[in-house]
Amino acid sequence: MESRLKNKKILFLCPLFFNYHKKLIKAMESMGAEVKFFDERPSNTVLSKALLRINPNFVKVQIKKYYEEMTMKIQDEKFDYIFICQAEATPKSFLRNVKNMNPQAKMVLMLWDSVANKVNTLEKLEFFDVVYSFDKKDCDKLGLTFRPLFFDEEYEQIAEENSLLVYDLFFVGTVHSDRYQILKKVKEQFEKNHSKVFYFLYIPTKLMYYQRKWLTDELKDSHISEFSFVGMPSDQLTAKLKQSKTVVDIQHPKQSGLTMRTIEMLGANKKMITTNADIENYDFYHPNNICIIDRNNVVVPAEFIQSPYVPVNEEVKERYSITYFVLDILGLTDEKEHHFYVEE
Repeated sequence: MESRLKNKKILFLCPLFFNYHKKLIKAMESMGAEVKFFDERPSNTVLSKALLRINPNFVKVQIKKYYEEMTMKIQDEKFDYIFICQAEATPKSFLRNVKNMNPQAKMVLMLWDSVANKVNTLEKLEFFDVVYSFDKKDCDKLGLTFRPLFFDEEYEQIAEENSLLVYDLFFVGTVHSDRYQILKKVKEQFEKNHSKVFYFLYIPTKLMYYQRKWLTDELKDSHISEFSFVGMPSDQLTAKLKQSKTVVDIQHPKQSGLTMRTIEMLGANKKMITTNADIENYDFYHPNNICIIDRNNVVVPAEFIQSPYVPVNEEVKERYSITYFVLDILGLTDEKEHHFYVEE
C-alpha cells in the first residue's frame, strides 16, 4: 500500500477538526501523493462556525472571497483527485469551477456528520462522483456509499504497548446535549464497585456553562469545578488513555454513525460503553468489548465491567485503519460496498 498514490495529485479540503486533517494528509503523502490542502471553512471563530451552521447566507461574502482566492491559487494545477470532507462551507460555484478545471479528476465527498446536522450539504451532492457517509441511515435514505471512520497509528501503538492500567473508566470530551447526565450515571455505577474513574469534561467557555445550567436541564446538579474550559493537550490525553480499561462514548442524539472515538478505541484495543445501539451491527462488535446503554435508562452490567477484552480479527480491524480508509475513499480497494455492516 506504501506507493499506491505515487505521483498522484490530490486537492484536499477539510475542516480543522482536532488534527484529523493532518493525519489524513500524512497518510496520503506516505503513499506517495502530493497533497494541496485548504481549510474547508473560511474562518474557525466560534461566531463564524455558528453562523455557517445556522445559515451559510450569513457568511456568504466571506465564503465567496475565500473560495475565489483558493481558485486563483489552484488554477494552474491539475489534480487526479478532489477530496472534500463535509463541504459545509464549499459553494456550488467552486465545485463547478474545480470540476471544469479538472475534468479528469475523481471528485469525492466524505461526510462524518449526519445530514440532519449538515442540511446545506445536500444540494452539493450532484457535483461528486461518489459521496461517502459514516451514517448508515443516511446512506440507505439518500443512496450514499457507507464508509465508517478510521484510527491512525497512534492508536495502534497504544494497542501494542502493555501500559499499567490505572483507571477502570475513562472519558475526555466536550459536554453537550444529555452527555453530562449520562456520564454521571455511568460513573456512579463504576464507583459503586470501587472502580477508579478519570473524567475530563470540556466546555468552551464559563458563559456557556452558566447558560446551559440556568436555561436547560443539561447540567442540572452540576458544579463548575467538574469542568475544564481549556482543552486537554493530546500527549496528556494519550497517556491517560493508555492507563484506562474502558472508554465511554456518547454520540449526539441526532447521529447514528459511529464517532471517531469509537473507531479509535477499536484501534487501541479498549473496551467501550456507548449509547449507539447501531454498533451491534458492525463486523467488529463483541459483547465483551462493547456495552450498549440506553441513554434514558443507564445500566452497565457488573459482568461487563469485569469481563476481559476479546481481540478483534486483524483482517477486520485493518479495514478501519487510516491507510485503508484513504484507499477506500479514493476507490483503490477491491472491497464490496457495505463490507463493514453485518445485516441479518
